[in-house]
Amino acid sequence: MKSLTLLTVALMACQGTPPAKPSKDLDAKDPRSLLEYVAYNTRTQKSYETRFKARLTTTGAPLDYEGQCVWVYPGVLFVHYTASGGDEKMIVRAGEKETWVWSALAGWVTKDEIGMPGAGRGIQNPDEILAVLSRAGEYAKLSKPGVVDLALTGGDIEKIMKEQANQGAFDWQSSSAKLELATDAGNRLQKFTCDATLKPAPGAGGQQPSTVRYTAEVTLVGYDGAKDLKFYDEKKREIPLTKDMTSKIESVLKEKP
Repeated sequence: MKSLTLLTVALMACQGTPPAKPSKDLDAKDPRSLLEYVAYNTRTQKSYETRFKARLTTTGAPLDYEGQCVWVYPGVLFVHYTASGGDEKMIVRAGEKETWVWSALAGWVTKDEIGMPGAGRGIQNPDEILAVLSRAGEYAKLSKPGVVDLALTGGDIEKIMKEQANQGAFDWQSSSAKLELATDAGNRLQKFTCDATLKPAPGAGGQQPSTVRYTAEVTLVGYDGAKDLKFYDEKKREIPLTKDMTSKIESVLKEKP
């Protein structure tokens, strides 16, 4: 679906951006300060596990996603989700260059081999979401203690997305988004919700709907517990990673961020 590809591009953060430590002490009453600390505190945990659900509405029936992921610091991601129609995906990322997707016919293949350039990005990758939010502090408001709201209009989104905005996928001036981020007692991410209405840009390619609505919810279910995510086939047999995947994962985990 062309609009889904464009949306994945729109939700991608800067690749390879390490967590930036806030320059000032935390002020829990300042939404910008709280947002920066939540992003940093969450992104620098040894690992964390999330569950997510999302809905993409263009024309016809909406497309629903539901899944889970495990993020391991500083750059390994495991994702398992099911979309409408029973489309199931298992994804592993190691750093910025290596991403594999499980194929029942071919086994583990690269994202390019299976034609999924957006695998392990956008809503599937909580680290990228936090990287985007960490630079949106000027638009943040504290709705209640520990809860930050962001209401973004087209110009705001374009500024936050930086180089992604220049790819011409959307008419940002006609787009908007509402986001809410709830924190836990350790000033880490507890829950994130998004409701965005985006207008594809003229000439973005293919038959485009007049608008794309995207809603999503990401919930943290555990910190510093899971170090990976086990995958299973239709017969409930565990799907092992290849030696090459394991080697590259271990290499990333040894890197100094």
